[in-house]
This record gives sequence, structure tokens and C-alpha cells, in this order.
Amino acid sequence: MEQPSWAQGQSTPYYDSQSQQLGDFGRNTPNSQWNRNPIAPTPDVDFPASPPPAQRSQTVAFAPMSPPHRGSPSGANTPSSIGLGIGGRDNNGYLLPRRGSITRDSFQQDSDDSPPVTPPLANDSSKSTFRQQEYPLTSPGTPGYYQYGPPLPPRDAPGGAGFTGSTWWRMVSSGWPMFGLFLLGFACALGHHIFYSQLDGRPADNQIKMMRFGGLLSYAAKAALLAAVLFAYRQQAWVTVRHDILRLETIDGVFAAVNEPLVLWNWELFKKARVSVSLAILAWLFPLTVILTPATLTVGSIVEVHDDMCPNIRTLNFNPEMDKNWRVATTINGQRGFSLAMSNATVENSAGMTDVEFSDTFFDYYTAPSEPYLLVSDQSILTGKVIPRHNVALDTCGSGWNCSYTISFEAPGYKCKELRRSEPEEKLDEAQLKTEGVPFNVGELLPNGNHSYLGNATLGDYASKQVDIGGTGGWPKDPPPYPKNLGAFKMEPKIYIAYSEATQPGQTPNNRSEEQFYKAYRAVVVSCEHYLVNYTVLFNHTFTEQNTTVLRKDYLHRIIETDYVPKLVYDGTLDNTTAEPMGNYVFPSDLKNYRLVQAYHAIAQNMRPLFDGYMQYHPFAMPMTKLSRTKLINTNTYLPIPNLVEEIPRFYENIIFSLFSEPRFLVVAWAAKPNEMSGAGIGNGTSPGYLYPCQKRRIFNAYVYNRRDFWIGYSFAIGAAVMAVVLGSAAISQNNFHVRDVHASSIVAATRAPCFDSLPWKSSKWGEVPPEILKTKLGYGIVVDAGLNGTPAPQAMAMGSGAGPWPGSPSTMAMMEGRGTTGSGERVYYGFAPREVLERTRAQRAATFGPGKARSRTSAFSFRNWD
Repeated sequence: MEQPSWAQGQSTPYYDSQSQQLGDFGRNTPNSQWNRNPIAPTPDVDFPASPPPAQRSQTVAFAPMSPPHRGSPSGANTPSSIGLGIGGRDNNGYLLPRRGSITRDSFQQDSDDSPPVTPPLANDSSKSTFRQQEYPLTSPGTPGYYQYGPPLPPRDAPGGAGFTGSTWWRMVSSGWPMFGLFLLGFACALGHHIFYSQLDGRPADNQIKMMRFGGLLSYAAKAALLAAVLFAYRQQAWVTVRHDILRLETIDGVFAAVNEPLVLWNWELFKKARVSVSLAILAWLFPLTVILTPATLTVGSIVEVHDDMCPNIRTLNFNPEMDKNWRVATTINGQRGFSLAMSNATVENSAGMTDVEFSDTFFDYYTAPSEPYLLVSDQSILTGKVIPRHNVALDTCGSGWNCSYTISFEAPGYKCKELRRSEPEEKLDEAQLKTEGVPFNVGELLPNGNHSYLGNATLGDYASKQVDIGGTGGWPKDPPPYPKNLGAFKMEPKIYIAYSEATQPGQTPNNRSEEQFYKAYRAVVVSCEHYLVNYTVLFNHTFTEQNTTVLRKDYLHRIIETDYVPKLVYDGTLDNTTAEPMGNYVFPSDLKNYRLVQAYHAIAQNMRPLFDGYMQYHPFAMPMTKLSRTKLINTNTYLPIPNLVEEIPRFYENIIFSLFSEPRFLVVAWAAKPNEMSGAGIGNGTSPGYLYPCQKRRIFNAYVYNRRDFWIGYSFAIGAAVMAVVLGSAAISQNNFHVRDVHASSIVAATRAPCFDSLPWKSSKWGEVPPEILKTKLGYGIVVDAGLNGTPAPQAMAMGSGAGPWPGSPSTMAMMEGRGTTGSGERVYYGFAPREVLERTRAQRAATFGPGKARSRTSAFSFRNWD
């Protein structure tokens, strides 16, 4: 017969008639080996080196073959059935599909029986979506070898199969969607963490926008990781049905568990498809990621604290009082400054005598506290608090901030001590207390007397009227020489207090007839002296509130180091106070010291008279002291507050610290520059040289990121995804690196076995499956059935000896002629079938190739290639 043009030059002609090549072996005769073993090798056993030889008819001819591949030793190779997803290898480890082995689409049908004029394509593009066009051939080195196209390079040659044929490359190239989705999900989770970390501690602005963006990242991470899990689930689903014989309803559950949770109510599913069920449950739990992780970013109140330099911080410095001449106006930042004391002069109309030096006949002497000071002092006394400067927190701390700072300064203060404390029903020694200077009878106190309070704070006080004055300005009516002690500060009066306090908390008895009356009270005697104190004070500005805390007090010395002497001595003035030693009197001639002492004296003078008087308690309450207007007296019980010996100094300190409320006082200075008076307003307070160390705080709504809970939520999701990817990779490896899907076309291809027609189907308008069919047990594997014009799936064929639908078998040679079926008209493909069909297939295989080496059940984590 004439050779086609493509076969010219070959040593053996190409026969276009299948009967010419196969003879009786291609016919459906009782002696045909195809009838005896009509199957291809399956992945359930390890194949022998080659199929058993078959006798050839003298009429069998061979197609022309190209020389064997260089570097490939001759010898038998394992058969291959590429269409079944089973690939053989030559002795060099080449996959036969890469050697030009024929591959056919399982859906392809042969309809043209005319003889070919060119080698028959294993995949006709008009009948299949497969792009690879391959031709029938045998293993290299065997008779009748044919290879279309140039030979492949060796594995170790440039461009050979060493890289793309490696296991890891086949795994990546097959499962890249799963790996890519996992990496995308992990990247979204990491981006979610970075985004929340950037928001942590920041003001909670644009909350809805930020929460939505965080939810978007969470959803993206969940969607990508879930997609990777579902990809792995699909691969494991096919491995599951390939391994086990299951009821049809269980197979439904295997493929539908991720869509219908009710199918999980199947014991066989949990028993035989544990891996698939586990992945399905993970898929159902994955939406929790979207709920848990966004909730780790909340909004809460945050306290931000840092050290800073604050403006407009002031302190006290009494030195400017030493230089204050009331005749000269002191201007600070364009405003008049205030002194704490007012003075009289010995010369009438001396307002213009600014340049005249003081002498024995011309000098100033103290008369009273100044009105600006009385305004501040009265506010503090009546409120019992420190009066803050207007907008002090805003000027010092800045908008939205709280702050605190510590300053030190010298100012007057009272030092109190407890002279006596009686026990219940004990009487104090009045005579002894008299010798210690107590100016009243302590026997009048409860429980023996009727009074709850006795006080004297003006004994030996400076007389506001020193001499008879001739008119406004306090100039003496009598001409000079003036008395030596005119205007002299002889002493600072002590504060003597005696009061009763309750021995037990709660309501006290008011009637002496009550049994517990004499045991309910005790008498306490206290004295206080005026000192110069070095204060260390913490100022705390919180919103509009100002709190002061005295951190330390160092008592330096008494304002005037003299003691009262109870005798009258006429010295020419109206002030008959006598104190010793007289050498410690402070005279107007000691100008600077006198002005400083008069400022200290003026501060205390407005407070001391409050302690004078008494308070009757029995038979009814009758307060006869201004102290009842202050917080030092409990108006519910009309008893002094507990621990009065410590409360009196605090009460006086409130007045001292209230001086900051009026920056126009001469004694108010900048904390950074204590020798410079501050004046009212901001002034230089914001300049760099006037800033003072402080600690700034603010409470604001900020984002709070809970990293621990965030990664707990994501760790379960990522860990589950990692486990799913490992299982999916193992399934891909067991499926010979073929990625499987659950498309409708795949289900159709897997359910085309004619044996399904014998099941007890019932007519149903909606396609319901009868319950008895759902109980049918099916498996997935190689199915051989007799059907005309079928699709012989295993097309990795070569011409040689052998029987059955494998390389070199007569039935394979028949299919090469284009008749569409094997010699016996049987089809071979992967699909679902009952157990007996699959077992018959395995039996026929064993009869043809021998039992082979038994393969044990593969673990879900095994990467063993079943093919």
C-alpha cells in the first residue's frame, strides 16, 4: 500500500486499515484476550514491568517508528492510561504524557470511521477542549515505536524535565490557587493587625470609617482563608470517594457538607469521611473570624501622660513687698499691682513725698490689710477652698489637657500643737494651763461645762489705732517727737483653742440625764503660732478644678521671735501689749524687714479674729464665734471637726494659695523667674524662658486594640487553614497532581456508567431521588462497560503485544483505526459504580497483569502518589 507523505522514508509502512494490523486479535472472538481482560491498569496496585506478551498474527503489521529517544535505554516500560489520570514513567523517570503519549478527553466520541491519511490525533480539537495533540506510540526501545515531533531533551539537559517535572513544581503548578488564597488571607490578617496597631491609642476620629475598613480586612482574610479551605475540601472529597465504598446519600453529604449543614446528620459520613467532615465544619465556623477580630478594636477612655514645659506657671515671692512705697504706683504688664497691706504716714499729705527719705519724724506704719487681699481672703474663708485663677487650667495646660506641677516658695503658716487631751469624765488641770498662757477657763467645756468651743486669737495683737490721729492718712495728732514704739510689731498673737470632741462616732447625747453623757465627750486644748514656712506644693489642674497638695513643709522661724507678757506697760502708744524680748520688736525704721513683716501680719490678721469667741452646746446650741461660718465647725453637731490641730494650718494655707488667683499681687511671680512679678494676663508666660516643667495629662476617647484577642481569633483561623492546605496538598499528590472540582460537568462524567440504569428509578417531576437509591453503596474508580461508540478513555497506547485496552493490546490497535471502540465495543473510564462493578474491574486487571503488590489504605496526610 502507498505510504502517506508524512511516513515516506520510514522503514515500515503505515496501515490505514485496522484489520490489516490486528487480524483476529481485533475481532470480538471467543479467543480474544480483550474479552478476557478488557481493562487498563489502575492505581490500586503497583504495576509489573510490562503486560504479558500476546501472540501476534502474521497479518499484524506495525506502524513506522522513529528511533528511540537518545539516552533512553531499551526495555519494557510501565503501561500508562493518561485519560484515566494514570501516568506511567519510562526507565528515566519521564512521565509518558511528556513523551508524546496520547491523551483523550473522556467526553470525546469517535464518529468518523474513514481511514486517516495522517496519524490519528488522540485529541481532536473539534471534539474536545484539550489543546494537547498527541499520537499513539509505545515505550522507547520496543518494536513499532513512533514519536511525532522532535525528541525531548534529557532530564539534565538545558530545558529538560528536571525543574518542571519535580514533585514540588507539580504540586505548586497544580495547587497554586489554594496556596495563593492562603497567602492572600494571611496577608490580609497581617494588614489587619498593622492597621489596628496604627490606630491603637490614637483619638477615636472617624470611628465608622475605621471600623468599616477593619471589617473589610477581616472579611477579606476570612474569604481568602475559607476559599483555601474549600479548595482543599474539594480535593479531599474526591480522595474520600475514591478510597471508600459509601452510600449514595453519604456521597451527597461528602460533596454538599459545605453548603447544607443538615447533611452532616449522617453517622456514616463521620465514620468514613472524617477528614472531609472536619474541613466542612471548619468552613462553617470560619465566619466567626469576621465577628471576633473586628471586635478587638474598641473605643475607650485613655489617660495620656507625659512630661512637658508649661506656660503661665506662677509662684510666690514676698520680696517685692519690701520695696513697695504706697506713694509710687507699681505697674505690671500695663496694670496696677496690689500690696497686701496698707500703711499710714506720720506726715499729713505725704503722697507727693516720693523722694523724701524716712526719718524719726517722717515714716510709714502699718494700719490694715489691703482691700484686694480681703476680697481673696474672704472667698477662701467662706468656701473653705483654694480660690483658683480664672482659666488657670486652660492657660497653663492648654486646651483638652490636664496638668500638674510642683513649686517651692516661702510664705507664712501656722504651726499648731496639742497642749492637753482629757480622757472621758476627766477634768483638765486649769491652773497648769493658765501658767502655759491659756487665756480662758477650760472647765467650761463639755462634759463638765456647757460649751463645745472656746477661743482666743488676738491676745497681744497689733493695735490698728496706735495713737490719736489728726485726720485722714493716720498722721498723729500730737506733734513729734513720736513714741518709740509707734507702729512697732511687738509680737504675732498665738491662737488658743479649747474644744470638746465626741469619743464615739455617730449621734452624741444632748442631755446630762442620759447615762452616757459624761463618757461621750473629751476636752482638747490647742495652740498655734505664726511661722515662716518653706512650702513644696503640688498644683493639679483637672478640667476647671484646681487641687493643691502640700508635699513638704519646713518651718523656718516664727514671724516675730517674742512671747506675750501679761502686764500693762504704758509706752506712749495706744498699744499696751508687752512682749519679750523687746529687742526683737520690728520697727518702721527697719524699712525692708518692716514691710515684709506687715505683709505676713496682714495675711493672718483677717483670719485670726474668726477663732475668737465661744459656742454654747447645752442646753441648746448657740454659736458666738465667726468660726461657725467656716468648715472648721460641724453645723450638724456644733462641734469642731475632728483633728482640728491639723485642719487649722490647712485652713490658713488655703488663704495663702488663693493669692495665686489675683496675679496683680506684688508677691505673685513667674515660677521660671521668681524674681520677676507676673502681673495679670498671659504676659511673658508663654515665652520660652518662662516655661516651667510640668506633667501633662488628658483623658480622651481613643482606639484600644486588644492584640491578644485579635491573634487568638486569627490563630485558630490561620491554623485551621494551614491544616486544610496540608490536607489539600496531600489530596492533590494522591490524585497524581490533578486538581479536581465539583462542577456539574465533572459529576456528569463520573455518573455515566450504564449500571445506574438498572437502579429502581421512579418518575419524578422535580427529579427527587428515591430513598432506596440513596441507600445504594457506590465507589469511585475505573469502570469498564460495553457500549457502542463509546469513548475509550485510556489512550496512552503503543503498538506492541498485549491484550486489553492498554499499550500494545489488540483492542488498542483497533481503536487506533478510528472505529471508536475496542474490539469488543467496551468503554473504560473513571466514574461511580457499585462495588461489584469495581471489584470485577479489579479482578479482570488481576487476571491480565497479576495481583501485583497490595496497596494499603493511604492516610489523609500521605503525599504518596496513587498513580
